[in-house]
Amino acid sequence: MKKVLALTALAVASTSAFAGSSYVTGNVQFHDTYLQGSKATSTLEAGHTFDSNTTLLVEFDAIPLGDVKDTDRPLPFTTLGAEQVFNVTDNFWLAAGYHHLVQAGDTVQYRPLIKIGYNFDNGISLSNRTRHHIQADKNKDDETRLDNKIAYQFADQPVAVSYNNIYVIKQGDNDNTMDHELRATWTREGVQPYFEFRSQAHGLKDSNGSSLVNNAFVFGASYGF
Repeated sequence: MKKVLALTALAVASTSAFAGSSYVTGNVQFHDTYLQGSKATSTLEAGHTFDSNTTLLVEFDAIPLGDVKDTDRPLPFTTLGAEQVFNVTDNFWLAAGYHHLVQAGDTVQYRPLIKIGYNFDNGISLSNRTRHHIQADKNKDDETRLDNKIAYQFADQPVAVSYNNIYVIKQGDNDNTMDHELRATWTREGVQPYFEFRSQAHGLKDSNGSSLVNNAFVFGASYGF
């Protein structure tokens, strides 16, 4: 009887420890250049958020779905991450975390990050994520990525729209770059499809001084459970 009670207590404790919510999300991206290695790529991500507001996640990015221009590039990238959210008020929140970027089994970057956000009662939300990219290869320059996002959830329709401005500050003689991301999400129950337009790498130039801007149409969906 004591053994049964002990096992029951252990099961309850394990259930409580892993309580929270999980999510999976993925997309297909169609690019007009080979900036991502292929003109058709995919991203898959999954994570779990515990009751403590701690999220553990894994992401597979730049999965080629078409011809790869640079065959020496070992696609895709894998990100292993952990983030902790702190709710300061019902609307204001802070977060800190760490992302570990891996490619072909080797560490590429160490990525500590902080976040800040505010959710207004009228459906508008503002947020910033500042993530520093520390290169594992000491011959490469570090960089800092700033994601500044504004989003709006319609009150009378299951639709959310957002704009994300991505500015990457690169050390050394490298060009700083800017991306623009516009997204519309169908915030229905269950699977939530979304469409996004991305205009990437503004400011990036090749050796001849030509712009390397990449435009992409993204079709994806997310599911929380």
